[in-house]
Amino acid sequence: MGLLDNIVSSLSSVASEAIKNGSAQELINSITGANGGSFDIGSGLKAALKVGIETAAKKLGEEDGYLADAAVRIGLPKEAVTTFGVVQNLSSNPTFNSMLNATGFSIPNMDTIIKLFNRAAENAAPKSIDIFVNAITNISFSDAEKILFGEDNAATSYLQSNTFTQLQDAFVPSITNSLNTIKVANVTPTDAWNTYATYNNKLVDILDSSAAKMGLEMARKLGVLSDDQFEKIRTIDCVNPNLSGYITGEALNGLFSKVSEKEYDIRHNASARVSDVLQSVFGRLDNRG
Repeated sequence: MGLLDNIVSSLSSVASEAIKNGSAQELINSITGANGGSFDIGSGLKAALKVGIETAAKKLGEEDGYLADAAVRIGLPKEAVTTFGVVQNLSSNPTFNSMLNATGFSIPNMDTIIKLFNRAAENAAPKSIDIFVNAITNISFSDAEKILFGEDNAATSYLQSNTFTQLQDAFVPSITNSLNTIKVANVTPTDAWNTYATYNNKLVDILDSSAAKMGLEMARKLGVLSDDQFEKIRTIDCVNPNLSGYITGEALNGLFSKVSEKEYDIRHNASARVSDVLQSVFGRLDNRG
């Protein structure tokens, strides 16, 4: 009998004995890695992510959860930041001011708009839990062991890379509802932004007109506008009147940031491992040299 025949014979004997002793599942587990293998690690990673999103959603769902945390606070879209800066700096310039007056543009309270954005995200955050848990449950880790022994946010990064678009699509309705219902000073985020976007985009239309371009060029030649001021005015661009996509993306980024923090905690702090599977899987990290 050759070596291969001996191996096959031995495996058959082991399998027969396992079935006879009622331990066939243990044999399967030893072959598939379910006992301490990739299946077990995958379960641990999913458990960590579920704890992470529950913690994140609860924290960010509190009043000022987003607003008071500089790491996740939702600011204005970059196009609006540009317009605000130019308008605030040049509103006293007679040439530019005449164009502002033509739009009826008045400088809105930027802090109020930012507060409205963050209140909407805070209101929607608790509704993200089921969406995240569904994505976590269905995700398949291509290399669970590599993720476990990888970077401190490896599981969160993997989830974000593989499910962000899916999560965004699922989360938009909750964000949209919050944008249309949450109020600060009796104004919803949608109403405040629509008012601002209308003036902003009307200003862009005026600045793009031949008459405005001629007037600005002449003001620069006459020294009424400096070269720097002239170039800053040219940076003003249209903003998207639809907030849902922007706020959803920013809100999700904040949630992922907090999930990442919780993953770090579970990896480095044994007391954060609140279940047997977390203790079993992440306990392996404690033994690394």
